[in-house]
Amino acid sequence: MDKVLNLMPPTGHKWNLSSSLPLATLVLALAAGSWGVFWALITLVAQGFELTSTQFSAILLAPAIVSVPLLWPCYRWALGASNPGNLLLIAFIALIPSLAGLALASHFSHLLLVGMGLGIVPGCFVIGIVYLRKLTHIPCVILTVTLLMLSILGLIFAYASTPLITEAFGWRFTPLMSIALIVIAASFLAALGEAPEPQV
Repeated sequence: MDKVLNLMPPTGHKWNLSSSLPLATLVLALAAGSWGVFWALITLVAQGFELTSTQFSAILLAPAIVSVPLLWPCYRWALGASNPGNLLLIAFIALIPSLAGLALASHFSHLLLVGMGLGIVPGCFVIGIVYLRKLTHIPCVILTVTLLMLSILGLIFAYASTPLITEAFGWRFTPLMSIALIVIAASFLAALGEAPEPQV
């Protein structure tokens, strides 16, 4: 409880709108977009993989089912960290193996494992909230609502654009493109992101 209260800024504290804010926002939008890519691709390849309706539903629900028990540990992990930005990078980069697995998938079990791996996305979100809250001192409600809306937009854009990319380059190319974007965004955040001010 004390740690949570310490996140409240003192009266009159100015918001620190650093370069980390747009970079972390991009990271969270790309993380959410990985769900959009996954859901769109599963819809496109379901017939080719001869998925039953039960298998199809299980794959689509796998990210959400895995993410629920991860939310609280990720939040506490970030809250107790001296630099939650590093944790955000770790969680963000952890998406790469799942997206690589999606590009190589050839069986229902592969797709299910990919979906479970993408369950880290909401974990990225809560870690990002803690990171930016400590860094910028923007009120938590404003920060959460704004980033949630931008993440949803990222998810919708990825879902809508995936069929176009798939038609042009093939469905296995799309996850590889997502990996390239993740590497670029993570590199910028690692190089330009700031550490939160020490709590006193």
